[in-house]
Amino acid sequence: MRNTLSLIALAIALPMFATESQAQERREIPAYREIGIEAGSEQRQALLDFLRDFREAWSEEDTEAFIALHTDDSEWINAYARMFTDAPSLADFLENRLFPAFGPGVSRTEAENMELISMRALGDDAAVLHLYTDGNRGPSAVEGRALRRTHFHLVLVQQSGQWKVAHTAIMDARD
Repeated sequence: MRNTLSLIALAIALPMFATESQAQERREIPAYREIGIEAGSEQRQALLDFLRDFREAWSEEDTEAFIALHTDDSEWINAYARMFTDAPSLADFLENRLFPAFGPGVSRTEAENMELISMRALGDDAAVLHLYTDGNRGPSAVEGRALRRTHFHLVLVQQSGQWKVAHTAIMDARD
C-alpha cells in the first residue's frame, strides 16, 4: 500500500515539473490519453464502468449510490476548499447542502458534459482519472463562456474487487 501511495503522489506531482514546451495554455484541454492501461483489458473496462456509474449517480443526485463509489475514509476537496475526510460527512454535505442549493438539472448537465482527459493506472490496484465538465453550478470565470468548467481528479483504489474513490480534488479556472 505504501508503494501505491508513493506512486499516486508521484503521478499527481509530475505534471508540476512539465517544461514550457510540454505545458498547455490555460484552460486548453489536452488530447485524451491512457497511461499504463492496456487496450481491451479488464482493468480498462472496469474503469470505464466505474466512470459510467459515477456519472449516473451524480446526474441523478443519488447520494447513496455516489457514496457507495467511495472508500469509507475518502478525502474530498472542492474548488472552494471545502474538505471532507470521510464518506458520511461528504454524504451529508451533498444531500443537505450542495444538491438542494441547485436545481436537479445542474447535476444532470454536469454529468452529461463530463469528459475524460486521462486515465492512469498505478499498478493493478490504483488509478487516477482526470475529467472535466462544463456546468452551471456558479458563473464561469471566463469572459464570454456561459458554463463553468470544472476539473475532477479522482484517485481510485481497488476494494473487494471494486474501484472506489479514495481522494477527489475538484478545481476550476479562475482569473
